[in-house]
Amino acid sequence: MGLIVFLGLRPVLLTEETPSPGMPLEVVKLTPTVSTSPLPLPSCETIISSGDVEMAVPLPLSITIGGESFPVVAVVSEREGWTYPSDYPGSAAWVCGTVVNYVVGLEPTPENESLLANLRSGDEIRMRLSNGATLLFRFVEQREAMADEADVFRQVQPRLTLILEKGEGTWQIALADYVAETEPVQPPSGTLAQVGQPMRVHDAQVTVLKGYVERGGTDLLPGTMYYVVEFSVTNVGATPLKADSFAMQLQDGVGNWYVLSPEASAAGEHGPLGGEVAPGATAQGSAGYLMPETLAGPELVWIFSPQPGSELRASVSIPYEGEAGPTSGARAEVSVTDIFLNSAGDLLVIEGEVKNAGDGPLTVELEDINLTSSAGMSALRSAAPPLPWTIQPGQTQIVEFQYERPGASTALLSLLGYSFEIRGL
Repeated sequence: MGLIVFLGLRPVLLTEETPSPGMPLEVVKLTPTVSTSPLPLPSCETIISSGDVEMAVPLPLSITIGGESFPVVAVVSEREGWTYPSDYPGSAAWVCGTVVNYVVGLEPTPENESLLANLRSGDEIRMRLSNGATLLFRFVEQREAMADEADVFRQVQPRLTLILEKGEGTWQIALADYVAETEPVQPPSGTLAQVGQPMRVHDAQVTVLKGYVERGGTDLLPGTMYYVVEFSVTNVGATPLKADSFAMQLQDGVGNWYVLSPEASAAGEHGPLGGEVAPGATAQGSAGYLMPETLAGPELVWIFSPQPGSELRASVSIPYEGEAGPTSGARAEVSVTDIFLNSAGDLLVIEGEVKNAGDGPLTVELEDINLTSSAGMSALRSAAPPLPWTIQPGQTQIVEFQYERPGASTALLSLLGYSFEIRGL
Protein backbone atom coordinates (compact mmCIF):
# COMPACT_ATOMS: atom_id res chain seq x y z
CA MET A 1 0.00 0.00 0.00
CA GLY A 2 2.93 2.29 -0.44
CA LEU A 3 3.60 1.84 3.25
CA ILE A 4 7.07 2.14 4.81
CA VAL A 5 7.24 0.07 7.97
CA PHE A 6 10.26 -0.39 10.19
CA LEU A 7 10.93 -1.58 13.73
CA GLY A 8 12.91 -0.25 16.63
CA LEU A 9 13.37 -2.19 19.84
CA ARG A 10 13.34 -0.48 23.28
CA PRO A 11 14.00 -2.00 26.68
CA VAL A 12 10.78 -2.55 28.58
CA LEU A 13 10.62 -2.96 32.36
CA LEU A 14 7.79 -5.28 33.39
CA THR A 15 6.72 -5.68 36.99
CA GLU A 16 5.91 -9.11 38.37
CA GLU A 17 3.96 -7.67 41.29
CA THR A 18 0.17 -7.84 41.18
CA PRO A 19 -1.18 -4.28 40.88
CA SER A 20 -3.43 -2.97 43.62
CA PRO A 21 -6.99 -1.95 42.66
CA GLY A 22 -7.08 1.69 41.63
CA MET A 23 -3.34 1.81 40.99
CA PRO A 24 -2.56 3.33 37.55
CA LEU A 25 -1.10 0.83 35.07
CA GLU A 26 1.70 1.48 32.61
CA VAL A 27 0.55 2.16 29.06
CA VAL A 28 2.68 2.66 25.96
CA LYS A 29 1.18 4.29 22.91
CA LEU A 30 2.10 2.54 19.65
CA THR A 31 1.05 5.38 17.39
CA PRO A 32 1.38 5.47 13.60
CA THR A 33 4.12 8.01 12.84
CA VAL A 34 5.22 9.39 9.49
CA SER A 35 8.91 8.78 8.82
CA THR A 36 11.23 8.21 5.89
CA SER A 37 14.18 6.96 7.91
CA PRO A 38 15.45 3.55 6.68
CA LEU A 39 16.92 2.80 10.14
CA PRO A 40 15.18 1.24 13.14
CA LEU A 41 13.67 3.81 15.49
CA PRO A 42 14.62 3.94 19.19
CA SER A 43 11.20 2.72 20.33
CA CYS A 44 8.63 0.16 19.27
CA GLU A 45 6.66 2.27 16.79
CA THR A 46 4.62 1.16 13.80
CA ILE A 47 5.29 3.73 11.09
CA ILE A 48 2.71 3.88 8.34
CA SER A 49 2.24 6.50 5.66
CA SER A 50 0.59 6.78 2.28
CA GLY A 51 0.64 10.38 1.16
CA ASP A 52 -1.05 12.35 3.93
CA VAL A 53 -2.89 9.28 5.29
CA GLU A 54 -1.76 7.45 8.44
CA MET A 55 -3.11 4.00 9.33
CA ALA A 56 -2.31 1.27 11.81
CA VAL A 57 -0.93 -2.02 10.52
CA PRO A 58 -3.21 -5.03 11.15
CA LEU A 59 -1.80 -7.36 13.81
CA PRO A 60 -1.10 -11.08 13.34
CA LEU A 61 -3.76 -13.23 15.04
CA SER A 62 -2.63 -16.78 14.22
CA ILE A 63 0.04 -18.67 12.33
CA THR A 64 -0.16 -22.15 10.79
CA ILE A 65 3.06 -24.16 10.39
CA GLY A 66 3.10 -27.73 9.12
CA GLY A 67 -0.57 -28.17 9.95
CA GLU A 68 -0.13 -26.83 13.50
CA SER A 69 -1.93 -23.57 14.32
CA PHE A 70 -0.74 -21.17 17.03
CA PRO A 71 -2.45 -18.04 18.41
CA VAL A 72 -0.18 -15.02 18.09
CA VAL A 73 0.51 -12.50 20.84
CA ALA A 74 2.30 -9.20 20.23
CA VAL A 75 5.26 -8.65 22.58
CA VAL A 76 7.87 -5.96 23.03
CA SER A 77 11.47 -7.04 23.49
CA GLU A 78 12.64 -6.72 27.08
CA ARG A 79 16.23 -5.99 26.12
CA GLU A 80 18.39 -5.41 23.07
CA GLY A 81 18.00 -9.05 22.04
CA TRP A 82 14.99 -11.31 22.23
CA THR A 83 13.75 -14.23 24.31
CA TYR A 84 10.46 -16.14 24.28
CA PRO A 85 8.13 -14.69 26.98
CA SER A 86 7.46 -17.41 29.54
CA ASP A 87 3.96 -16.16 30.36
CA TYR A 88 2.56 -17.05 26.90
CA PRO A 89 2.82 -20.88 26.74
CA GLY A 90 1.40 -22.46 23.61
CA SER A 91 1.41 -19.17 21.66
CA ALA A 92 3.62 -17.72 18.98
CA ALA A 93 5.24 -14.43 20.03
CA TRP A 94 5.34 -11.76 17.32
CA VAL A 95 7.97 -9.06 17.87
CA CYS A 96 5.89 -5.88 17.94
CA GLY A 97 6.13 -3.79 14.78
CA THR A 98 7.96 -6.24 12.47
CA VAL A 99 5.73 -6.17 9.38
CA VAL A 100 8.19 -6.29 6.50
CA ASN A 101 10.13 -9.23 7.88
CA TYR A 102 7.62 -10.73 10.33
CA VAL A 103 9.71 -12.02 13.26
CA VAL A 104 7.87 -14.67 15.28
CA GLY A 105 9.18 -16.73 18.16
CA LEU A 106 7.96 -20.23 19.05
CA GLU A 107 7.96 -21.71 22.53
CA PRO A 108 11.21 -23.70 22.92
CA THR A 109 9.72 -27.20 23.25
CA PRO A 110 10.82 -30.52 21.66
CA GLU A 111 7.55 -30.57 19.70
CA ASN A 112 8.22 -27.18 18.11
CA GLU A 113 11.84 -28.08 17.43
CA SER A 114 10.63 -31.18 15.56
CA LEU A 115 8.00 -29.11 13.75
CA LEU A 116 10.65 -26.79 12.29
CA ALA A 117 13.06 -29.64 11.57
CA ASN A 118 10.41 -31.39 9.45
CA LEU A 119 9.77 -28.39 7.20
CA ARG A 120 10.69 -28.96 3.56
CA SER A 121 11.48 -26.44 0.83
CA GLY A 122 8.25 -24.97 -0.53
CA ASP A 123 6.08 -25.87 2.47
CA GLU A 124 3.37 -23.28 3.09
CA ILE A 125 3.15 -21.17 6.25
CA ARG A 126 0.07 -19.01 6.68
CA MET A 127 -0.44 -15.97 8.89
CA ARG A 128 -3.92 -14.57 9.57
CA LEU A 129 -4.17 -10.84 10.30
CA SER A 130 -6.67 -8.83 12.32
CA ASN A 131 -8.17 -7.29 9.14
CA GLY A 132 -9.19 -10.74 7.86
CA ALA A 133 -6.36 -11.10 5.35
CA THR A 134 -4.14 -14.19 5.23
CA LEU A 135 -0.50 -13.89 4.22
CA LEU A 136 1.14 -16.86 2.50
CA PHE A 137 4.83 -17.68 2.95
CA ARG A 138 6.97 -20.56 1.63
CA PHE A 139 9.73 -22.15 3.66
CA VAL A 140 13.15 -21.77 2.04
CA GLU A 141 15.87 -22.59 4.55
CA GLN A 142 16.78 -23.38 8.13
CA ARG A 143 19.95 -22.51 10.01
CA GLU A 144 21.43 -21.91 13.42
CA ALA A 145 22.29 -18.40 14.54
CA MET A 146 23.84 -16.80 17.56
CA ALA A 147 21.31 -15.29 19.94
CA ASP A 148 20.65 -11.58 19.31
CA GLU A 149 21.98 -11.74 15.73
CA ALA A 150 21.02 -8.40 14.16
CA ASP A 151 20.24 -9.83 10.71
CA VAL A 152 17.35 -11.82 12.15
CA PHE A 153 15.42 -8.59 12.81
CA ARG A 154 16.44 -6.72 9.64
CA GLN A 155 13.42 -5.12 7.92
CA VAL A 156 14.43 -5.20 4.27
CA GLN A 157 12.99 -8.24 2.46
CA PRO A 158 9.32 -9.29 2.79
CA ARG A 159 9.50 -12.64 4.56
CA LEU A 160 8.78 -14.56 7.76
CA THR A 161 11.48 -15.38 10.31
CA LEU A 162 10.74 -18.04 12.92
CA ILE A 163 12.90 -18.19 16.07
CA LEU A 164 13.29 -21.19 18.37
CA GLU A 165 15.71 -20.77 21.26
CA LYS A 166 18.26 -23.55 21.82
CA GLY A 167 20.94 -24.09 24.40
CA GLU A 168 24.28 -22.29 24.71
CA GLY A 169 23.08 -18.94 23.35
CA THR A 170 21.97 -20.17 19.91
CA TRP A 171 18.74 -19.92 17.94
CA GLN A 172 17.19 -22.22 15.38
CA ILE A 173 16.03 -19.97 12.54
CA ALA A 174 13.51 -20.90 9.84
CA LEU A 175 13.05 -18.50 6.91
CA ALA A 176 10.03 -18.33 4.60
CA ASP A 177 9.66 -15.94 1.68
CA TYR A 178 6.48 -14.00 1.00
CA VAL A 179 4.80 -15.63 -2.00
CA ALA A 180 4.16 -12.40 -3.95
CA GLU A 181 7.89 -11.62 -3.80
CA THR A 182 9.15 -15.05 -4.89
CA GLU A 183 6.84 -16.02 -7.75
CA PRO A 184 6.22 -14.42 -11.14
CA VAL A 185 2.99 -12.44 -11.37
CA GLN A 186 2.91 -11.86 -15.13
CA PRO A 187 2.07 -14.45 -17.79
CA PRO A 188 5.06 -15.57 -19.90
CA SER A 189 4.10 -13.24 -22.74
CA GLY A 190 4.04 -10.22 -20.42
CA THR A 191 0.77 -9.02 -22.01
CA LEU A 192 -2.16 -7.68 -20.02
CA ALA A 193 -5.80 -8.41 -20.74
CA GLN A 194 -8.35 -5.60 -20.71
CA VAL A 195 -11.65 -5.24 -18.88
CA GLY A 196 -14.22 -7.45 -20.61
CA GLN A 197 -11.60 -9.67 -22.28
CA PRO A 198 -11.76 -13.39 -21.29
CA MET A 199 -8.49 -15.06 -20.32
CA ARG A 200 -8.08 -18.81 -19.87
CA VAL A 201 -6.02 -20.03 -16.93
CA HIS A 202 -5.92 -23.86 -17.10
CA ASP A 203 -9.58 -24.91 -16.63
CA ALA A 204 -10.75 -21.44 -15.55
CA GLN A 205 -11.79 -18.75 -18.02
CA VAL A 206 -11.82 -15.48 -16.10
CA THR A 207 -13.21 -12.10 -17.20
CA VAL A 208 -13.00 -8.81 -15.32
CA LEU A 209 -16.35 -7.07 -15.63
CA LYS A 210 -15.42 -3.78 -13.96
CA GLY A 211 -13.46 -2.17 -11.14
CA TYR A 212 -14.69 0.64 -8.91
CA VAL A 213 -14.29 2.46 -5.58
CA GLU A 214 -16.71 1.56 -2.77
CA ARG A 215 -16.98 3.75 0.35
CA GLY A 216 -19.99 2.10 1.99
CA GLY A 217 -18.01 0.01 4.48
CA THR A 218 -18.96 0.67 8.12
CA ASP A 219 -15.48 -0.31 9.37
CA LEU A 220 -13.50 2.00 7.08
CA LEU A 221 -10.98 4.24 8.81
CA PRO A 222 -10.60 7.86 7.71
CA GLY A 223 -8.41 8.09 4.62
CA THR A 224 -9.24 4.56 3.42
CA MET A 225 -11.62 3.08 0.88
CA TYR A 226 -12.51 -0.23 -0.74
CA TYR A 227 -11.61 -1.03 -4.33
CA VAL A 228 -13.76 -3.81 -5.78
CA VAL A 229 -13.13 -5.92 -8.88
CA GLU A 230 -16.24 -7.64 -10.26
CA PHE A 231 -15.36 -10.77 -12.26
CA SER A 232 -16.77 -13.97 -13.71
CA VAL A 233 -15.24 -17.44 -13.91
CA THR A 234 -16.33 -20.15 -16.36
CA ASN A 235 -15.23 -23.74 -15.76
CA VAL A 236 -14.07 -25.03 -19.15
CA GLY A 237 -12.67 -28.25 -17.68
CA ALA A 238 -14.14 -31.61 -16.74
CA THR A 239 -13.85 -31.35 -12.94
CA PRO A 240 -15.25 -28.80 -10.45
CA LEU A 241 -13.18 -25.71 -9.62
CA LYS A 242 -12.78 -24.83 -5.94
CA ALA A 243 -13.45 -21.10 -5.73
CA ASP A 244 -12.11 -20.94 -2.17
CA SER A 245 -8.66 -21.73 -3.60
CA PHE A 246 -8.59 -18.82 -6.07
CA ALA A 247 -5.70 -16.41 -5.44
CA MET A 248 -6.38 -12.77 -6.36
CA GLN A 249 -4.11 -9.76 -5.83
CA LEU A 250 -4.15 -6.14 -6.95
CA GLN A 251 -1.21 -3.90 -7.85
CA ASP A 252 -1.40 -0.10 -8.02
CA GLY A 253 0.31 2.24 -10.47
CA VAL A 254 3.57 2.45 -8.48
CA GLY A 255 3.97 -1.26 -7.82
CA ASN A 256 2.39 -1.70 -4.38
CA TRP A 257 0.55 -4.99 -3.78
CA TYR A 258 -2.75 -5.45 -1.92
CA VAL A 259 -4.19 -8.70 -0.57
CA LEU A 260 -7.82 -9.75 -0.70
CA SER A 261 -10.05 -8.34 2.06
CA PRO A 262 -13.17 -10.35 3.05
CA GLU A 263 -14.90 -7.17 4.27
CA ALA A 264 -14.18 -5.31 1.04
CA SER A 265 -15.30 -8.30 -1.06
CA ALA A 266 -18.57 -8.47 0.87
CA ALA A 267 -19.22 -4.82 -0.08
CA GLY A 268 -19.24 -5.74 -3.79
CA GLU A 269 -22.25 -6.47 -5.97
CA HIS A 270 -21.82 -10.26 -5.91
CA GLY A 271 -19.81 -10.77 -2.72
CA PRO A 272 -16.96 -13.27 -2.23
CA LEU A 273 -17.01 -16.25 -4.56
CA GLY A 274 -16.99 -19.54 -2.67
CA GLY A 275 -17.88 -23.20 -3.06
CA GLU A 276 -17.40 -25.04 -6.34
CA VAL A 277 -17.91 -24.04 -9.97
CA ALA A 278 -19.24 -27.07 -11.86
CA PRO A 279 -17.94 -28.00 -15.34
CA GLY A 280 -19.55 -25.74 -17.94
CA ALA A 281 -20.93 -23.36 -15.29
CA THR A 282 -20.21 -19.64 -14.89
CA ALA A 283 -20.06 -17.89 -11.53
CA GLN A 284 -19.66 -14.23 -10.65
CA GLY A 285 -17.86 -12.82 -7.63
CA SER A 286 -16.39 -9.69 -6.08
CA ALA A 287 -12.73 -9.31 -5.13
CA GLY A 288 -12.32 -6.39 -2.73
CA TYR A 289 -9.24 -4.66 -1.34
CA LEU A 290 -8.65 -2.15 1.45
CA MET A 291 -6.86 0.85 -0.08
CA PRO A 292 -5.69 4.35 0.87
CA GLU A 293 -7.67 7.11 -0.78
CA THR A 294 -4.37 8.25 -2.29
CA LEU A 295 -4.29 5.10 -4.46
CA ALA A 296 -1.98 5.64 -7.44
CA GLY A 297 -3.06 5.13 -11.08
CA PRO A 298 -3.30 5.50 -14.04
CA GLU A 299 -3.92 1.75 -14.16
CA LEU A 300 -4.27 -1.11 -11.70
CA VAL A 301 -3.23 -4.69 -12.45
CA TRP A 302 -5.42 -7.53 -11.15
CA ILE A 303 -3.80 -10.96 -10.89
CA PHE A 304 -5.90 -14.15 -10.86
CA SER A 305 -4.66 -17.69 -10.23
CA PRO A 306 -6.70 -20.89 -9.71
CA GLN A 307 -4.68 -21.62 -6.55
CA PRO A 308 -1.93 -20.03 -4.45
CA GLY A 309 1.56 -20.69 -5.76
CA SER A 310 0.50 -21.63 -9.27
CA GLU A 311 2.55 -20.20 -12.13
CA LEU A 312 -0.61 -20.12 -14.27
CA ARG A 313 -1.99 -16.61 -13.89
CA ALA A 314 -4.13 -14.05 -15.67
CA SER A 315 -3.15 -10.38 -15.51
CA VAL A 316 -5.76 -7.73 -16.27
CA SER A 317 -5.25 -3.98 -16.66
CA ILE A 318 -7.96 -1.81 -15.08
CA PRO A 319 -7.90 1.97 -15.77
CA TYR A 320 -7.94 4.13 -12.64
CA GLU A 321 -7.99 7.91 -12.70
CA GLY A 322 -7.48 8.44 -8.96
CA GLU A 323 -9.05 11.05 -6.78
CA ALA A 324 -9.76 14.52 -8.16
CA GLY A 325 -8.23 16.79 -5.54
CA PRO A 326 -7.48 16.29 -1.88
CA THR A 327 -9.67 14.01 0.19
CA SER A 328 -11.67 15.24 3.13
CA GLY A 329 -13.51 13.73 6.03
CA ALA A 330 -13.09 12.73 9.65
CA ARG A 331 -9.65 12.16 11.19
CA ALA A 332 -9.34 10.67 14.65
CA GLU A 333 -6.71 11.58 17.25
CA VAL A 334 -6.80 9.22 20.24
CA SER A 335 -5.13 9.53 23.65
CA VAL A 336 -5.39 7.48 26.86
CA THR A 337 -5.37 9.54 30.07
CA ASP A 338 -5.66 6.82 32.74
CA ILE A 339 -5.85 3.01 33.07
CA PHE A 340 -6.47 1.19 36.36
CA LEU A 341 -8.27 -1.76 37.96
CA ASN A 342 -11.56 -1.22 39.79
CA SER A 343 -11.89 -1.73 43.56
CA ALA A 344 -12.77 -5.41 43.12
CA GLY A 345 -9.81 -5.97 40.79
CA ASP A 346 -11.93 -7.75 38.15
CA LEU A 347 -12.49 -4.86 35.72
CA LEU A 348 -9.96 -2.83 33.75
CA VAL A 349 -11.02 0.82 33.52
CA ILE A 350 -9.72 2.85 30.56
CA GLU A 351 -10.19 6.62 30.31
CA GLY A 352 -9.22 8.71 27.32
CA GLU A 353 -10.11 11.27 24.69
CA VAL A 354 -11.05 11.02 21.01
CA LYS A 355 -10.68 14.19 18.94
CA ASN A 356 -12.01 14.67 15.42
CA ALA A 357 -9.25 16.65 13.69
CA GLY A 358 -10.87 16.32 10.26
CA ASP A 359 -13.56 18.28 8.47
CA GLY A 360 -16.33 15.67 8.49
CA PRO A 361 -18.32 13.85 11.22
CA LEU A 362 -16.53 10.94 12.93
CA THR A 363 -18.67 7.91 13.84
CA VAL A 364 -17.27 5.42 16.34
CA GLU A 365 -18.82 1.94 16.53
CA LEU A 366 -18.34 -0.99 18.91
CA GLU A 367 -16.20 -2.70 16.26
CA ASP A 368 -13.70 0.18 16.33
CA ILE A 369 -12.34 -0.79 19.76
CA ASN A 370 -11.01 -4.06 21.19
CA LEU A 371 -8.76 -5.32 23.97
CA THR A 372 -6.69 -8.43 23.28
CA SER A 373 -4.01 -10.43 25.07
CA SER A 374 -2.48 -13.90 24.95
CA ALA A 375 -5.60 -15.08 26.81
CA GLY A 376 -7.84 -13.89 23.95
CA MET A 377 -10.21 -10.96 23.49
CA SER A 378 -11.62 -9.34 26.65
CA ALA A 379 -15.35 -8.62 26.95
CA LEU A 380 -16.47 -4.97 27.04
CA ARG A 381 -18.74 -4.46 30.05
CA SER A 382 -19.61 -0.78 29.60
CA ALA A 383 -18.77 2.31 27.55
CA ALA A 384 -19.47 5.90 28.53
CA PRO A 385 -21.02 7.56 26.69
CA PRO A 386 -22.84 4.53 25.19
CA LEU A 387 -21.71 3.56 21.70
CA PRO A 388 -22.01 4.55 18.88
CA TRP A 389 -20.64 8.09 19.06
CA THR A 390 -20.74 10.85 16.47
CA ILE A 391 -18.03 13.46 16.96
CA GLN A 392 -18.26 16.65 14.94
CA PRO A 393 -15.20 18.32 13.34
CA GLY A 394 -12.99 20.00 15.94
CA GLN A 395 -14.78 18.40 18.89
CA THR A 396 -13.21 16.13 21.56
CA GLN A 397 -15.13 13.32 23.26
CA ILE A 398 -14.08 12.18 26.75
CA VAL A 399 -14.61 8.41 26.97
CA GLU A 400 -14.44 5.57 29.47
CA PHE A 401 -14.42 1.80 28.91
CA GLN A 402 -14.67 -1.04 31.39
CA TYR A 403 -13.33 -4.42 30.27
CA GLU A 404 -13.10 -7.76 32.00
CA ARG A 405 -9.57 -8.02 33.40
CA PRO A 406 -7.38 -9.92 30.88
CA GLY A 407 -5.85 -13.15 32.08
CA ALA A 408 -2.36 -12.01 31.08
CA SER A 409 0.25 -9.52 32.30
CA THR A 410 0.15 -7.48 29.08
CA ALA A 411 -2.76 -6.46 26.85
CA LEU A 412 -3.17 -4.46 23.63
CA LEU A 413 -5.89 -1.83 23.28
CA SER A 414 -6.86 -0.87 19.71
CA LEU A 415 -9.07 2.15 19.03
CA LEU A 416 -9.65 3.72 15.60
CA GLY A 417 -6.30 2.48 14.30
CA TYR A 418 -4.32 3.55 17.38
CA SER A 419 -2.67 0.91 19.58
CA PHE A 420 -1.73 1.08 23.28
CA GLU A 421 0.19 -1.61 25.13
CA ILE A 422 -0.97 -2.01 28.76
CA ARG A 423 1.63 -3.53 31.08
CA GLY A 424 1.77 -4.86 34.64
CA LEU A 425 -1.71 -6.38 34.84
